Amino acid sequence: MPDYSFVCEECGAHFTKHLGFNQNRSNLVCPNGHHHIQREYTAPQVNFKGSGFYVTDSKKTDKAA
Repeated sequence: MPDYSFVCEECGAHFTKHLGFNQNRSNLVCPNGHHHIQREYTAPQVNFKGSGFYVTDSKKTDKAA
């Protein structure tokens, strides 16, 4: 389940909620009790771990040469 960032349109509070993909977001409330919130869209986190992410890592060696 991903974390979503929200900002309150009334007080400007920024907060994060841990929600499922099919969970209803219409009943969300900011930490100060306001109901007018907007989701913030941010760049996704990408973590490259290990080998295999570069062109040189996935090339097969030519043993016939």
